[in-house]
Amino acid sequence: MSQTVIKEKAIAYEALSTFFKGDRDKAWSILSSLNADFSSSFASYTREFTSSFQEESEFNDIWRRTRDAFFCEKIPFSVLDEEDERVRGKMAPIHFLYTAGNRELGNEKRLVILGPPLPSLQAKSDIFDAVSLSKERGWAVVAPLDSGSGAYALQAAIKLGALPIAVLSSGISKCPSESLLELMEGVYTKGILVTQAAPCVKYEKWHVVLRNRFISSFGDGFFLSEEKNGGPSWAIFDGAREKGKRVSISLSSANNPNYSWCGERLGEGVVPYKKAKDLIKLFPDEKTPRKKREIYVDPTPSLFD
Repeated sequence: MSQTVIKEKAIAYEALSTFFKGDRDKAWSILSSLNADFSSSFASYTREFTSSFQEESEFNDIWRRTRDAFFCEKIPFSVLDEEDERVRGKMAPIHFLYTAGNRELGNEKRLVILGPPLPSLQAKSDIFDAVSLSKERGWAVVAPLDSGSGAYALQAAIKLGALPIAVLSSGISKCPSESLLELMEGVYTKGILVTQAAPCVKYEKWHVVLRNRFISSFGDGFFLSEEKNGGPSWAIFDGAREKGKRVSISLSSANNPNYSWCGERLGEGVVPYKKAKDLIKLFPDEKTPRKKREIYVDPTPSLFD
């Protein structure tokens, strides 16, 4: 499906969501039932679900405003639908994903790095080592675009040359705070910005909840460097565990009595992190390449050569 058609479908979905007062399930159900190819303007399909001329006129106004928001976006962006092989099965509970940056989303394994807003020196060290391993193994470093651990992981990825993927709770060109503007620009230049929020969606604080649910599906492996009891990372970490994702917790945090939740969750199915290479266990199909055995050759000339 071409990018033009996918964008037209996304515009239709957002317009329907607005038309039905935020009922996104109903919008998706109707959109799916139309069996339209979306190669032409969605406004031409309006009469298939509106019951009066007044409703049709109202929807067309909404559709035009939604379309204008998409085409007035400040930076170039791409739209992925849930059937795209790069995200299939990893977008629950959403249908469209918006990306922008110097790189296209690929099939790289995605290591989500989590931690508190104020990470300790040990947590920063563990995060840096995890990013360094990601660069070595070709994994993408995924983190929410938040201050603290998320920002540190993304900064380390930019510095070390790993692929940074920043997940936003706002629109693709909307920075959550002025302090993160430089980092967001760095990710846009070196990696990928990702959000589930369409250009027409006005940001609200509770969108962070939606972002965290998405990250718990989007990642392949999850590393928690440190987090206080009840901290914001648990929503992503526990969500990932419930989905059967592979997760890891730093032993230094698990052994800290101030972080009892870390110790309680360090049980069955959780990889204990002591050194960076422990994270390879999050990706069972990864194989550590063996060093080729060097055969010693005596350089001394032989009488029989």
